[in-house]
Amino acid sequence: MSANLKAKLLQHLAKKKADEGFTLIELLVVIVIIGILAAIALPSFLSQSAKAKQAEARNTLSAWVRGQKAFRENYNLFATNWTDLALGMPTDTKNYTYNQSGGGTDSADLVTATATSKSADLKGYAAAAAVRTVTVGGEQNREMSGILCEANAPGKTAPAAPTNTNGLACGDETTRVGNP
Repeated sequence: MSANLKAKLLQHLAKKKADEGFTLIELLVVIVIIGILAAIALPSFLSQSAKAKQAEARNTLSAWVRGQKAFRENYNLFATNWTDLALGMPTDTKNYTYNQSGGGTDSADLVTATATSKSADLKGYAAAAAVRTVTVGGEQNREMSGILCEANAPGKTAPAAPTNTNGLACGDETTRVGNP
């Protein structure tokens, strides 16, 4: 075969390859595979997104409990509002509204706070700071404690506040998630 003929054949084959594209079947297979992968990954992504938003409430209420404990140590009473604690955190965010109940007198042994979700797919949280008198070896000591509780189901209602009957305990329909 002559060199000229070989060159022409190679040019023809190269041009034919350059004009080729994907067939409709190949494109459909790729789209179906991408759809299957997205269907598998999307629920996992949404779950992680909700967990990240809920971390805001857990962190805020944990800081609130620590702030209340410190306030009680310094002033011998719990703060009556978030401003007195000087935590620098808002009480209303994109995901949650925070409320406090109790405090203000030296006889108050419990103060509670709730994080109410603004979205039906996020869980609410409740926290409490408490002080109780414990007798050890005939000597009375004051003991500070805190609790963080998570609602068992997502929703826009405030979770039940923790109680302090025989130590701190989570309210109805909530589960303990920490001791800040």
